[in-house]
Amino acid sequence: MTAENCAIVRIQDNGRGIAGNILSKIFDPFFTTKPVGKGTGLGLSIADRMVRDKHQGYLICTSKSGEGAEFAIVFPKKIRCSKND
Repeated sequence: MTAENCAIVRIQDNGRGIAGNILSKIFDPFFTTKPVGKGTGLGLSIADRMVRDKHQGYLICTSKSGEGAEFAIVFPKKIRCSKND
């Protein structure tokens, strides 16, 4: 996908950022930074799967500790349709 054939939604903050050892896992099912019993760790995993499966796009997160984080949702401008849609 190139910039010409996709639409990108970017959401950025200026918070603490996400440490590299956590950033590599944030889209993994059941990954959470919360204590046991305080979170399922499914939110970003489900969002990633929905963007990929239903919209043929993808999610990206970039971050540096102390510099905030940015999530980008990338959608193709044209989506392939199937008989099951």
